[in-house]
This record gives sequence, structure tokens and C-alpha cells, in this order.
Amino acid sequence: MIMKKRENSFLSTVKQYDFLLIAAVLALTVYGIICISSAAAYHGTNRNVMVQLFGAVLGFAGMIVISLIDYGVLLKKLWIPIFIIGLGLLTLPLFESLPSMLRGNFGSNKNWITLPVINVDFQPSEFVKLTFIMSFGYLLGRLKEDTNKLKSVLLILLFSGSTIAFVMLEKDLGAAIVFVFIFISMWFAAKMSLWYLLGGLATFAVAAPFLWGFLEDYQKKRILIGFDPWSDPTDTGYQVIQTIRAMQNGGVFGMGYGKGTLTHAASKSVFPARETDMILGVMGEEFGFVGIIIYVLLISLVIFGILRTARRARYEYGMYICVGIAALFIFQTVENIGMCLGVLPVIGLTLPFISYGGSSILSLYLCIGVVLSVRTHQQKYYFEREFIQ
Repeated sequence: MIMKKRENSFLSTVKQYDFLLIAAVLALTVYGIICISSAAAYHGTNRNVMVQLFGAVLGFAGMIVISLIDYGVLLKKLWIPIFIIGLGLLTLPLFESLPSMLRGNFGSNKNWITLPVINVDFQPSEFVKLTFIMSFGYLLGRLKEDTNKLKSVLLILLFSGSTIAFVMLEKDLGAAIVFVFIFISMWFAAKMSLWYLLGGLATFAVAAPFLWGFLEDYQKKRILIGFDPWSDPTDTGYQVIQTIRAMQNGGVFGMGYGKGTLTHAASKSVFPARETDMILGVMGEEFGFVGIIIYVLLISLVIFGILRTARRARYEYGMYICVGIAALFIFQTVENIGMCLGVLPVIGLTLPFISYGGSSILSLYLCIGVVLSVRTHQQKYYFEREFIQ
């Protein structure tokens, strides 16, 4: 009898899934693996494909497990530990690079660690995006309509600022900007006063010249080169120019899978980061403009599915969480496409579900799992949204 009840509970949960959202995610995953298999062919090994496939399978399993958990019950008990775990994950790369930093060698960004035995890079910030979204969303829900009071504003700034500060210590400018965009989007959904938004923009405008001085030289070059890659065509702007050339090679319909001339150049230096940040060039060269449009349509289905779930969320904080996850997908997609086209700064962000990275695709699947949890644990009448008691 107990087994039958559990089985019925599982089936009733599965029936509430957004199957269009899941189908779009799976289609993007397959599309990404196809692009990676072609982009990484010059390695002469399928290791990148296997890592991506393993991350996707593990992520899909994690998505199902998370979708079965009542996010409301989880956050009511563990929202503070979830936030602390996120901060703890951000310290791991700092500890690994500490000996080098003590010797005065600060170098470039260090936002990953190499897992022993399996020798795979692990990027904690990818998972902290989700822990931050969940804990911050619950905090906004607890504040209810008081998010613009001075006490609440200070708490919000302290909460989000601590995470962003740790990311900045890793010199990961791209991830830091993602967190800022998520933070603003979620607070805006919680009825942030426009005066705070305008005040924040004015403060940033005034502080920008001073903040510029704290950036590393390579970070400054990447920001500037994003708007004019041809100003330094042989160095900083080289990979952007090669990405644009690859897309030009593809034209409307592409050269065909495995036939891209830049994609299959034997030397990595010919088309740098082709399987990671600049994989849009591979997509454009082999599948053309049509292939890029297909990606945009699929990722749009994912984003609209997340926002549809946000509208139906049982709790206010469920809505904020979905808004944060949608903001993550929107920003990374727009920024990656923009930097590949040479119209936005090159800040090292992956193209969701397409770029190579086990940590990236695993974390994205976990994000979708949380969205499904919000969807499957809603009230019968979704418009009767509950507030925290």
C-alpha cells in the first residue's frame, strides 16, 4: 500500500512537468554535444564529448530528484545553510591558489579547482548561482512588501554583496556581472523602488573611473576589445575576429557538420576557445544563420517556460527564484552572442547548454530541476499565491 502511494505520488508529480520545457532543454543538450564533438575534433579524442555527456546525464538525474522535492519545505528549513554552502564553495578556488598569491603571483582569474583522481575541472561559481538564487529569493519572500525599507535594503545589499565580493576575489569579472544582473532582476521582481535602481546606476557611473583602476590589464583589454575587436586584431581581439569569420564562412545554411574550415583547423591558435566561450562561431560556420536562429528559438522556449512557471508559483519566493533563473539564462545568452559578434565585452561567459563544461551543464540542469519543483508544488489555484506566514 505504501509503495503504491509513493508510486502514485511520483506519477502525479511527473504529470505536472512542463514537457515542452524539458524537450527544449534536451534538444539544446544534443545540439551542444554535436557542436562540441565537431569543435573538439582537433584534439583527436572524444574526452570533451564524454565529459559533456556525463554532465548532462548526471544533471538530468539531479533535475528529476530536485523536481520531486518541495522547494518550499526545503527553503523554510535550510535557506541559511544553502547560502552558507554557496559562500563556502566560492572559497575553494581561493584556498587552492593561496600559496601562489602569498608569493605575490596574483595572475588572472582563478575560479575553478581540479578534482583529483578524475582530473576534471570543477567551477564552484556555476553552482553558487543556484544557491544564491534560491536563498536570495527566499529572503525577498520573507521581507514581503518591505523590500524598500532602509533595514531591508541594507540586509539585501549585505546578502548579495557578500557573494559578489567573493566572486570578485576570484577575479571572475564575468561571473560577478552575472550575479549583479540576477540580483537586480530578482529585487526588481520584488517591487524594488525605481529610485534605488536609478541611485545605483548613478553611483556606478560616478564610481566607474575608480573601479576601472582595480581591474587587471587583461580585464580592461577584454572590455574595450568587445566593442572594437579590430583595434587589436593579432592579440586580444583575435578570437572574436576568428569567431566572426567562422560565422561568415557559414552564411545562411552553413558548411555542414564536420566541414567548417576554421572549426577543424588542426591548431588551437587558429580558432581559440572554439568549444567553450566562442562555440557560437562553430554553430554559425557549420549550421549557418539558420542554426543560430534554431538555438535562439530553443533557448527562448526555455526562458518563456521558466517565466510561465514564475507566474504560477505558489509562493512569492517561488516566483523570485524563477525570475532569477530566467535572468541567468537571458544574460548569459545575450552576453555570449554579443561578445561573439564583437558588440559586447569579452568576459568569458558560456553559451547555455552549448559550450563545453561539465560544471556549467550540470548546474543548468539543476536550475531546471528547481523550476520544475516550483511548478509541481503549486496550489491547485495558482492565482491564489501564498505569502510566508
